[in-house]
Amino acid sequence: MRYHQDMKRRIMLIGNSRVGKSSLANCINSENLEVMKSQAISYGKNTIDTPGEYLESPMMHKYIISASQDADAVLFVQSFDQPIFSFPPNFAQVFNCPKIGVITKADLKEKRHELRLLSDNFKQMGVAEPYFITSSHTKSGIEELKKYLSSL
Repeated sequence: MRYHQDMKRRIMLIGNSRVGKSSLANCINSENLEVMKSQAISYGKNTIDTPGEYLESPMMHKYIISASQDADAVLFVQSFDQPIFSFPPNFAQVFNCPKIGVITKADLKEKRHELRLLSDNFKQMGVAEPYFITSSHTKSGIEELKKYLSSL
């Protein structure tokens, strides 16, 4: 899966509000766009960025599932400072493409939850390892994630 402007490959990002999905999408798309709160699914060059509210409201899950039909892979995103986890158990099993766990905001030192707890959340949801630890601020882990996505 290569990331060229003329290709139709898309990576869907799903996660709670304020976990860094849009910032991560900017990194995947190699863009530096202003990150703004949105109530709509946003299609980028290589990404489908879903609003956190769609995950947080079970009635909206059908829209995530529907939009995933355009995705070649789904990134389930949570952050090191995330106080809650809104993915239902086995939620990842709904998607018919590769499912990847991404932990964002690795640069944060305060309010950092244990990696084991975050990994357990992915396992309960049905996402297998490897999990990628990233920071859109420092760009750590971004190239590893992009290389992995390219290998699919």
